[in-house]
Amino acid sequence: MSLPIDAFTGILHPEVKSYIDDLAGEPDSLLNALTDYAQERGFPLVGRASGRAIGLFSRLIGAKRVFEFGSGFGYSAYFFASALGEGGEVHGAEKDEWELDAHRRLYAGSPLIERIHIHHGEAFEVLEGLPGEFDVFFLDLDKIDYPRALEVAKTRLRTGGLILADNVLWGGKTARPALEEDESTAALQRYNQLVHNDPDLETVVLASGDGLAVSLKLG
Repeated sequence: MSLPIDAFTGILHPEVKSYIDDLAGEPDSLLNALTDYAQERGFPLVGRASGRAIGLFSRLIGAKRVFEFGSGFGYSAYFFASALGEGGEVHGAEKDEWELDAHRRLYAGSPLIERIHIHHGEAFEVLEGLPGEFDVFFLDLDKIDYPRALEVAKTRLRTGGLILADNVLWGGKTARPALEEDESTAALQRYNQLVHNDPDLETVVLASGDGLAVSLKLG
């Protein structure tokens, strides 16, 4: 749910956000550890509300196989792995070794680590090397790469599967014309247009976190 530095609005009032988070009760020790680690580093997170949403949507379609474009040390993977159950697979990619080290350290002793496979490398190359279809794709990578990730994900997503994309409201910036030099906002606006105008997708944007786009593959 990280906002751009020049965001002009938060999607939810801070009190409303805190209220929604509190309704879910106290997070478990692993989620607390993941959150604390991110806050120590200033690492952007999808957030608890959006995390619960992506987990719930995965449960609703009976997902067992997820690919993340943007994994970091495995915060969003926590929600997917919790939702998929035994035999579930969360695949992702991370170029930085220290993120992989943090993932292994934070998840040590948790049964969820058996369901999470964060591969060392660039996401598009990692996906190309993995066989088969996926039930869910999650997009939280460099914003300029969202349209490309959408194109690739559609070819590997099963019918009835989901493409979930974080940050599609981008601190409110996607609601205004993008500045000429603002490639990230322009790419997100392009992504939003693509998923809403694609006849093979049914899409809604939720005011969760920094905007969560949920796209169902119809055919």
